[in-house]
Amino acid sequence: MPEATTAWKAIEFYTIELSQLPDGAIFVSMMATTIDEEEPQLLSQEITSERVASIDDALAVIKKGVTRSAGS
Repeated sequence: MPEATTAWKAIEFYTIELSQLPDGAIFVSMMATTIDEEEPQLLSQEITSERVASIDDALAVIKKGVTRSAGS
């Protein structure tokens, strides 16, 4: 599936969740939190959520998510 182009605001922080699945795989979920420019509130946007085979793959997913959302 092709990646959608997303206009990212300045990200305040990331939330990363890792879950070990019964079969040994790892589920990775990553969110970015920004500040709403119009109202005093935080906005969360999902960057990715996927199942990977190893912790090395999970770290690669996290690196890709941070790099892509930071515009690097």
